[in-house]
Amino acid sequence: AAITHTMLQNSSFVSLPSFFKPQQPRSISFPSSNVSLLPCYATNSNISQRKSANYQPNIWDYDTLLSLKHDYADVHYLNRSRRLQEEVRRMINDENVEILELIANVKHLGISYHFEKEIREALDRFLSLEKYGDTVHEKNLHDTALKFKLLREYEYDVSSDIFERFKDHNGNFEKCLVKDVKGMLSLYEASFLSYEGEQILDEANSFTSFHLRGIQDNISNFLFEQVNHSLELPFHRRFQRLEARRYIESYGKRKDANKVLVEAAKLDFNIAQSNLQQDLIEMSSWDINAVETLPEYMKIFFLALYNTVNELAKKTLQEKGHDILPYLVQAWSDMLKAFLQEARWCNDKHMPKFDDYLNNAWVSVSGVVLLTHAYFLLNHSITKEGLEHLKNSHLLLQRPSIIFRLCNDLATSSAELERGETVNSIMCYMKENGVSEMLAHQHINNLLNETWKKMNKDRVTDSTFPKCFLETLTNLARTAHCTYQYGDGHGAPNTISKNRIKALILEPIN
Repeated sequence: AAITHTMLQNSSFVSLPSFFKPQQPRSISFPSSNVSLLPCYATNSNISQRKSANYQPNIWDYDTLLSLKHDYADVHYLNRSRRLQEEVRRMINDENVEILELIANVKHLGISYHFEKEIREALDRFLSLEKYGDTVHEKNLHDTALKFKLLREYEYDVSSDIFERFKDHNGNFEKCLVKDVKGMLSLYEASFLSYEGEQILDEANSFTSFHLRGIQDNISNFLFEQVNHSLELPFHRRFQRLEARRYIESYGKRKDANKVLVEAAKLDFNIAQSNLQQDLIEMSSWDINAVETLPEYMKIFFLALYNTVNELAKKTLQEKGHDILPYLVQAWSDMLKAFLQEARWCNDKHMPKFDDYLNNAWVSVSGVVLLTHAYFLLNHSITKEGLEHLKNSHLLLQRPSIIFRLCNDLATSSAELERGETVNSIMCYMKENGVSEMLAHQHINNLLNETWKKMNKDRVTDSTFPKCFLETLTNLARTAHCTYQYGDGHGAPNTISKNRIKALILEPIN
């Protein structure tokens, strides 16, 4: 629970790949679809054979996990970090700075969560100045796009019509914009904050992506690197903590880099990493004497699940007066029932309709379980309205879960097909519509983009959940892109996946 909370809240949640897990388990067959979660016991007589997913063996032994040092947890570093944060806070409150550039750098460096109040106040000041006649940004593509992007990121309902001024009399984006690489990159990034039906942002995305891919030279190394990085995956969909590390190392090389920002970001990253190391150590420790009747591979899992759910429920009841155990149990129960449905389809060799598959698959992907726990772990007031929406799996929980599932299917469908598992979104869509695998992939990618647009809109217009939880919802979708960007980073992690884990949890920034 601790590691899930810390990672999700600080844009640092990652689905640990198989080399952080126990070795490949055997399966337990449930006697019926009426899943009883707590308590859960099984004996060797319940064990049945199943197809192996061929997950890689664990390369991290218990002693290695317990030996993590978390050096930056020392009070000396914490005090230095607080002093640096105060310097950054003064910068944001200074009305004479280039506030949009400063906020953008603070976000990319991964430290904006310390200054949410100050950033919103700075954006309010900026909008107030524009309202009373400061039009310096009107014809500057970079400033206009950056303003739009930041305002949407902070849930301001700004109109995409501000980009109409960059079109010619034929309704096309002006050709002269192609020479402004920095502005084109900012417009490209801004286009990923679009809502459904915003045609001008769809046009902006096509226009900028086409021309940015053709850039060869005449720009700085830093800008060239940013263009290629963004074309691979835009900032809005990137795993924020990994992006912070990359940007710290890249931005820090610039001659005009703000040294206070760089030092503050480095120290904050290393302190957060130490916290994650401590969480991992605690998560890896458990007395399993009380569950000796379970098969070996289930002991740690059961104890972790049982203790986490009940301790969280007890703490919340004591501190906030809400009995949340039914909501936690329901989230787990719904997911396990979705597992059973998938098992039935596989056993019966049944290919469901695409919509039937997706209605079950966004539950089985575990997003709602993660988000339900995160909702109670975040430091905010629990409301009856929020609890009701958790119970009914509000659309805001469904959106990132759908993204999670579709990213998973795009990356794992080939391997699943090889081992005889044919029920996934790709295969369901192919069979139902009689199309090729390529067209099915194209449809899934389009569905991904449309789901992002819906979630972008929900973040701004829906007041059901607090803003910290809205960011957590978005971070889950970002985690999905990160985990499956280069293949199955969860079930078959490659070198890139392993290096990302090292960068996030094991190796501090020097």
